[in-house]
Amino acid sequence: MDLTARTLLLRLNDQGEPVTASSYGQGVLTLPSLPLPKNSGPNTPLYTLKLLIAAGCPVARDGLVWTNVPEKAGVDFDRNQFHKIVIKTSFHRDDEISIPIYKPGTFCFYLSFRNDQEQLETTRKFYFVVLPCLFNNTGELLPLNSIALQSVVSKWLGPTVKDWDCVFKKISKKKYNMIHFTPLQERGESNSPYSIYDQLKFDPEHFKSADDVAKMVNHLYKDYNILSMTDIVFNHTANNSKWLLDHPDAGYNEITAPHLTGAIELDKSLLDFSKNLKNYGYPTLLNNEDDLIKIMDGIKIHVLGSLRLWEFYVMNVKFLINDFEKNWELKSTEKILPENIPEFDGSDDSIRKLAVFLVQNATNESFHYLGTRYAKTLILEKAIAILKASLIEGEKSDKWNNKVENLVQRILDEINLPLYKEYDDDVNEILEQLFNRIKYLRIDDNGPKQGEINDKLPLTEPYFTRFIGTDGESYALANNGWIWDGNPLVDFASNKSKAYIRREVIVWGDCVKLRYGSGPQDSPYLWERMSKYVEMSAKIFNGFRIDNCHSTPLHVGEYFLDLARRVNPNLYVVAELFTGSEMMDCLFVERLGISSLIREAMQSWSEEELSRLVHKHGGRPIGSFKFVPMDNFPYPADIKIDEEYCKYNEDDHAVKCVSEIMIPKILTATPPHALFMDCTHDNEMPYQKRTVEDTLPNAALVALCSSAIGSVYGYDEIFPNLLNLVTESRTYEVKDCDGISEIKTKLFEIRDDIAKKSLDIEDSEMHVHHEGQYITFHRSDAKTGSGWYLIARMKFNNNVGEQVLPPVVLSQSKCSLKFAYTLEKTGDYKDTESTTTIKGIPTKLRELTGFGVNYNEASQTTTITTPGDFPPGSIAIFRTQQNGVDDSLDHFIRSGAIKATSNLTLESLNYVLYRCENEERDYSHGQGGCYDIPGYGKLVYAGLQGWISVFRDIVFSNDLAHPLAANLRDGEWALDYVVNRLSYYQDTPGVKDVQDWLRSRLDRVRKLPNFLRPSYFALIIGILYGCCRLRAMQLMSINIGKSTVFIQSLAMTSIQMISRLNSTSIYPDKQVPCMAAGLPHFSTDYMRCWGRDVFISLRGLLLTTGRYDLAKHHILAFAKTLKHGLIPNLLDAGRNPRYNARDAAWFFVQAIQDYVHIVPNGEDILKEKITRRFPLNDEYVTCDDPKAFAHTSTIAEIIYEILIRHAAGIKYREANAGPNLDRVMKDEGFNVEVHVDWNTGLIHGGSQSNCGTWMDKMGESDKAGSTGVPGTPRDGAAVEINGLLKSCLRFVNELHAKGLFKFTDVTTQDGKKVTLKQWNQLVQDNFEKKFYVPEDPKDDAKYDVDPNIVNRRGIYKDLYRSGKPYEDYQLRPNFAIAMVVAPELFTPEYATKAINIADKAIRGPVGMCTLDPSDYNYRPYYNNGEDSDDFATSKGRNYHQGPEWVWCTGYFLRAFLHFNFTTDPRACNEPKTKPSSYMYQQLYYRLVKHREWITNSPWAGLTELSNKNGEICNDSSPTQAWSSGCLLDLFYDVWTDFEEDDASD
Repeated sequence: MDLTARTLLLRLNDQGEPVTASSYGQGVLTLPSLPLPKNSGPNTPLYTLKLLIAAGCPVARDGLVWTNVPEKAGVDFDRNQFHKIVIKTSFHRDDEISIPIYKPGTFCFYLSFRNDQEQLETTRKFYFVVLPCLFNNTGELLPLNSIALQSVVSKWLGPTVKDWDCVFKKISKKKYNMIHFTPLQERGESNSPYSIYDQLKFDPEHFKSADDVAKMVNHLYKDYNILSMTDIVFNHTANNSKWLLDHPDAGYNEITAPHLTGAIELDKSLLDFSKNLKNYGYPTLLNNEDDLIKIMDGIKIHVLGSLRLWEFYVMNVKFLINDFEKNWELKSTEKILPENIPEFDGSDDSIRKLAVFLVQNATNESFHYLGTRYAKTLILEKAIAILKASLIEGEKSDKWNNKVENLVQRILDEINLPLYKEYDDDVNEILEQLFNRIKYLRIDDNGPKQGEINDKLPLTEPYFTRFIGTDGESYALANNGWIWDGNPLVDFASNKSKAYIRREVIVWGDCVKLRYGSGPQDSPYLWERMSKYVEMSAKIFNGFRIDNCHSTPLHVGEYFLDLARRVNPNLYVVAELFTGSEMMDCLFVERLGISSLIREAMQSWSEEELSRLVHKHGGRPIGSFKFVPMDNFPYPADIKIDEEYCKYNEDDHAVKCVSEIMIPKILTATPPHALFMDCTHDNEMPYQKRTVEDTLPNAALVALCSSAIGSVYGYDEIFPNLLNLVTESRTYEVKDCDGISEIKTKLFEIRDDIAKKSLDIEDSEMHVHHEGQYITFHRSDAKTGSGWYLIARMKFNNNVGEQVLPPVVLSQSKCSLKFAYTLEKTGDYKDTESTTTIKGIPTKLRELTGFGVNYNEASQTTTITTPGDFPPGSIAIFRTQQNGVDDSLDHFIRSGAIKATSNLTLESLNYVLYRCENEERDYSHGQGGCYDIPGYGKLVYAGLQGWISVFRDIVFSNDLAHPLAANLRDGEWALDYVVNRLSYYQDTPGVKDVQDWLRSRLDRVRKLPNFLRPSYFALIIGILYGCCRLRAMQLMSINIGKSTVFIQSLAMTSIQMISRLNSTSIYPDKQVPCMAAGLPHFSTDYMRCWGRDVFISLRGLLLTTGRYDLAKHHILAFAKTLKHGLIPNLLDAGRNPRYNARDAAWFFVQAIQDYVHIVPNGEDILKEKITRRFPLNDEYVTCDDPKAFAHTSTIAEIIYEILIRHAAGIKYREANAGPNLDRVMKDEGFNVEVHVDWNTGLIHGGSQSNCGTWMDKMGESDKAGSTGVPGTPRDGAAVEINGLLKSCLRFVNELHAKGLFKFTDVTTQDGKKVTLKQWNQLVQDNFEKKFYVPEDPKDDAKYDVDPNIVNRRGIYKDLYRSGKPYEDYQLRPNFAIAMVVAPELFTPEYATKAINIADKAIRGPVGMCTLDPSDYNYRPYYNNGEDSDDFATSKGRNYHQGPEWVWCTGYFLRAFLHFNFTTDPRACNEPKTKPSSYMYQQLYYRLVKHREWITNSPWAGLTELSNKNGEICNDSSPTQAWSSGCLLDLFYDVWTDFEEDDASD
């Protein structure tokens, strides 16, 4: 079989925690109940859980996954036996850890790893539950949602097992498929089934042995097709259990639980007081509260007054002082640091501090709990040492004297003070609890009114069972019970609780609480006995109901349920929890592997509350969004594809994928599965809580829920009362078709129909509406559109009044009446009176008619009207079918998209996926734009990504109220839009195919009810988007196609940024795809293509992604425009290029070098010829001038021209200088000069009036007086330009050596010849001397340093010999560019230190601070709209004076990796061939916010810049080419240097 068909994917976040959807609220990781195909072998896993761990994430460092899932089939599960799986360390590819699972149950895993503090760390344990598979007697799967359970109390079934069969027959006829038996064991003296006398022996009146029980269970299964469940009682045994006499240690007594001694004495005293009430003159029959108050006065006098309970709380000061006196003068061996001890100065405050200190440091743990009388004490030697050390001069004394004794007395009294207060509080609570309990039992109308106080019914219930053991000793064992609002994780009989002494336990006097301790070693006999009990029961029954589960210690439940599953792996386990917390419920479910939690409809106090419960257990809302992988999943280029893989096949029980792309189904947390009971066996019947008539609608609502359901025998039969498990001795009456039995049969037939269709949690949908007495409930199968509609008129009381239900309109659905009934009472309570038989109140079911069901073809709506005869206690059920939904729809929508996208190119993917508003308008000649969602705003992209950026969150949270969902329900505008906009691009390869696929799928959606439109639209968009992402990965290079979702998302910005437009291009005479600097700010016309941005981005966005032709086109296009030896800053398609960038030419040459190194036969580009936009004399001509494009050069000649022009010096005034070119530039700013200092070989340039590097913000505020004053002129020798120069010189010399570059020398401005090798060496010899600022001032003489203006040492200057000398010494991120392109310029140890200094000083969460925060000019908040009188910031002049630019991070991390790998032993493996997991971890930490940013940004890209500490900058371009490109450079470095060889793994 295909093992991927049983694979579930669980994504882990950076902390190793499961990533789960938020639409369900609190939940548990749950694997569904699906059996293996019949032909599966014995070693076939039931499931494979695949953990997805992000490449290089923190938990991957020395990372291990530990799991207790058995490694092989046939191996018994041991909860405490973990095996490890190594996490493969990589930076480029996520690791997938496969865990095969062979049996149902509860399992867990955790991760261990080495954190950034070099410590081994482990995560918490993460649990997941594999649900059992149940089968009927024909071998068919019984889905958990089709379970219909009937609870029976065995002692009421009949005198013999043979008599029971008539009950079984009736239950079978009602179509129940599981019977829940209360315990069938021998009962204790109270005769309650839950007070078990002997766990290992079944009721001897009915069963001779366990075999008899097994025969009965087998008879039920074979003859009635009914499974069996029994209660398992872990927490108590009958108070008269004989085995307790031999093993009193199995309970809580004075020996095993000395903390209960006070409670034992209090209980005895209360019982003695009860016996002597008459002697004391107190009433024995309490008629009112006055009588009770008299009794309470007596308790204060005769019980609390004589018990001296405070002695259990406090220290015996008198005895302790004697001990202090005897030991004070003895030599102490206790070593306490005096400075830790409060000084005693005689004040009351110092006494208090000393008292607290003594309690914290000179007591045992037992001090903090109750024990025996005066058990609380101090550790004497410690206490004496502390007191002696605390005494200041004048108080010190090594001798015991009156002064010391008084001091000790004061301190001990101070320690006792809060203990006495604790006692006082507890006494008040004792009195409060006693008053309320006695009042309830004796006086309250809603209580049992026990009557006369006597030995059988004493004043207070006995908290302890008292007996003489076989050893002759007297014992008092704590009885079990429950407490209000108790912490279920705390054993209320343990020393961590005072429930018994405070009388907080609602006690069961017939049940002794069992004491398990921490494990079998603490109570061996008890564990052995209960193990036999569990094994015996698991062999016989299909399921367990855990009695009193919330009070079962977790480790006890785990142990015994693990044992039970060894016997019966598919054991169905249910429990009723009263934790009061969904989180606590989930804890019990995941730890114990509970299959279903019992919930009860009769607990609802109103129609509104009942409708809430039905909504909770009814399924997902109709029209819910369906999960589909979007941009949060990697799409491996070689992933398997199968068009049929998303089509469900009932025979193979496979866990199907969402689409043809075989990404496994995602495992997520879902609410615990429910066993929703209309009424349980231990709660009141409708007659008591509501009305007889309400029995019917209540049952119908429960029956249609998407859960297991159940009922107690007698609910259907209209038994009037909750039956007393202890005192009731009659047997069930069995009559055919009584009560609502006939309707239950019909309802269960409907349930079977629903369950067979809705096998996936997403299939089951519902809508619940409450209106007064009416609750309407629509259950629907999402795949077929078939469903059932219930109108239920409740009758919560006899005074409900008249109410008419308005006509019900079902939109775009057809329906027909299935049946309608009302329940009428024909008798009364007196008719149930019998001494032998438990009878129901006489009723009859009356069928109702006269319903109007009218379908309007025009509006496609069905209108249902109820007849006048539809009284309270009525139901009507209709079969429904949503228009347009059938078996074929789901598969039709999920298939075909792979084929539809198979002809798309990376260019056409841009048109399908992206296009911001300006781009769409540009290309459509103003007709198009982005979709505008009312109440939300415009999508950021016209293509699929615009929709995905919104759907991503609303699908995750199933937000059906989102404005987009509302817009889709309201009309078909979005459907028209996504299809029609593609017409602009239908001549582009593959777009027409996509349009046709979209149109055909959306045409089907148009026929669906409008409330389904959001779900199907999102599914279609999501599936198509995923196929487009996959197509992109298939077209890109392997380093992208086999990488992480983060790398793939970065690579997708290559598609995002490059496309055709009408307004611009990279050529003046033809429209070709061209790169935008960023979106939407730099999207169209002359603002789109920037020379510097293109070539900083080119390696990452085009070369690392395999888009070599586009890279070549951009290189050739810009090469055409070379002028003055420079590349233009703004290209404007070559029409009006502007030459005001001193650095663009060097990034251009670096891009050519990268092209040569990366592209196969890349050196061929050097021979490529281009026509020159301008004459070689730098004359400015228009592009239609005959002189334009008249000269031809090769790329090699272009590179050489850049070198020779710089070598000879560049000096020009910008063409068309003036306000039309730049409105804020001063006149002198248009003058550009660049020269080489031939003493150093370094390039200098610029002036204080212009800004020729990437930090190019010009002041423009007249108000602040900054107009024409650059924010960062960066004149002089810029560090990155000279690093790029050195890289270029190295490159051309290498080319020359290979015969690929014929030029060897340049001419200086003085006319001298300098070889390229000499120039290269000159830069090599001088760069560090001129740019390095040594850590030690003693080394200043070796470098060109002015110590008077040094701000920070151990760094590399940003500039050398600028117009303002202090600017040389500013720490900025530009040095890292030089480190990356020319690492040979740097002493590795110096470079590493400089990098690490910058890492702390200027690395932000997302970008690099453009200026050291310690600098006087640091201004980290960019606001281009600010027009103030602040010279530094007005009109955004501080653009590069602190705001954090993202593209710089890429270069920084590349340098960080290179130099740390070179110098830090921790950063590489032992052979020094690969980075260590430590190094990957460090890189990963520094990219956390980038991952978050690209994941959360609607633009699906990385921002241009952020403000301080990663704060959003609203004036930043939200997605910028170089921000993503430079990080792709980092990943490509790692790939090519270290991981490329692993690509085939």
